[in-house]
Amino acid sequence: MSSKNWNPSPTEESVFLAPSAVIGGAGAARTTGEALRDRLGVTGGTVLLAVDDAVRSAGLTDPIEASLTEAGFSVVTHGGFGAEPNSDVLDPIINEARDAEAIAVVGVGGGSVLDSSKMIALMLRNEGSCADWIGTVSPENGVAPMILIPTTCGTGSETTRIAMVTIDGAKRVSACDLFIPHIAIVDPEMVASLPPSVIAATGMDALAHAAESLMGTNASILSSTHSLRAIELITDNIEAAYAGDKQALAYVMWGSHLAGQALNAGVVIGHSLAYCLANVRPMPHGVSCAIALPYCIAYNQNLAPELAQRLARSLTRGASDKIRDAAGYVQDLVKRLGLPTTLAEAEVDAQAIPEMAQLCVGSYPRPTNPEAFDESKIAALFESMQTGDLDDAFAITAR
Repeated sequence: MSSKNWNPSPTEESVFLAPSAVIGGAGAARTTGEALRDRLGVTGGTVLLAVDDAVRSAGLTDPIEASLTEAGFSVVTHGGFGAEPNSDVLDPIINEARDAEAIAVVGVGGGSVLDSSKMIALMLRNEGSCADWIGTVSPENGVAPMILIPTTCGTGSETTRIAMVTIDGAKRVSACDLFIPHIAIVDPEMVASLPPSVIAATGMDALAHAAESLMGTNASILSSTHSLRAIELITDNIEAAYAGDKQALAYVMWGSHLAGQALNAGVVIGHSLAYCLANVRPMPHGVSCAIALPYCIAYNQNLAPELAQRLARSLTRGASDKIRDAAGYVQDLVKRLGLPTTLAEAEVDAQAIPEMAQLCVGSYPRPTNPEAFDESKIAALFESMQTGDLDDAFAITAR
């Protein structure tokens, strides 16, 4: 089979999750109130508008709030979510939303705000706190109507079934099919003022979503189609976006959204490595994913040959069909975007490697990773990440 024609099996069972509607285009966020009323049939009542503080300070949420008011809703606007969802912050906000008798949630921000919005929508219909809704959950009373509007080009949270919440200092996952929002709005105006460092980090997060979900054993025809197109959009445009090209940035934003839809097939070891890095040395999620992605590729080098070739050609923009070249291309891209490429550059202490390897296997297993998790091999992988030696990384799982 030619790598050009590679696809997952057309007869195996699969489920592809996506919002009921994706509203796109410059200025699309200004139709939020109309979308909630006319597309979701929600009439009147109180809406919890969850916002990123910086986005609100820039005035980007004002038209959204105005559209909700014009559509007949009372609006309670809440910020203060921080860089990562944390139950100590989120649980009081959830109680405030309950006290306000909010019937719907609109989230405007990056992954922190959007994941928080999912938890709020869940607990407007159900009892308990964040700690009661960890793992794969099936809420008896569903979730409140929800519209999510991203303001970065990375997390894809506006279209995923996952909400990350820090509880007692540890990142935890709440997974629910109903977290896929009823409506996602992809508006390039919401990312037009992003600084280059944020474009780099969030864009690499999106690239990791696309590449990792393509490697996973749950990849389907639909998810792989979205993965490959997302890789194409991001690799073709992220450097121009980083340099200030707004059209390129809009393409990266759409790449992030498609990668988010692919992400519902599951990520693999790259995200596990990234969580371990952040556990030892707090850093933006996209930065940790950028460091980890070349080593994720190395660890999973024993893919089906057709898949490995297709992934390599996508990541290298057609320059090579060799998986080793793909890992090197990604590492060079990370460097050109001004992000760290080694644990040393990220100031992660090498003495933490045994702890990280144990944490990776024990706390962040990935059943859909194509290569079995092995603590000693993962420790060796972290050792290669310390200095940026991809050849050592590829030797770990070479056959």
